[in-house]
Amino acid sequence: VPDDLTELFDLPEFVQLPSWADPQFLRSVAVVAVAVSVILLVLAARVIRRLMLRTVVVVLLATLTVGLWGQRSGLTDCVADCSCSLFGQPVEIPADLNPRCSDA
Repeated sequence: VPDDLTELFDLPEFVQLPSWADPQFLRSVAVVAVAVSVILLVLAARVIRRLMLRTVVVVLLATLTVGLWGQRSGLTDCVADCSCSLFGQPVEIPADLNPRCSDA
């Protein structure tokens, strides 16, 4: 049984993340992105007057927020087994975080 939703799908590698985008940096960026999406969610719920459009926007932003938070929590434990990915895109692990990953 897959532990992660991304294990259910074979996602192609769309982009190659730069070497400076290590797991710690991506975790920090994910926190900022979650905060921004929560702010946008609240603004959308208050500003958009059409009920259907408001519902769609709020659901999409809530889904994005939950997905970002799930990916962020996945970046915590992946350094130990040298298999970090963000939405299916592989993330390089620097040697200072786990020297064994540079040997693999």
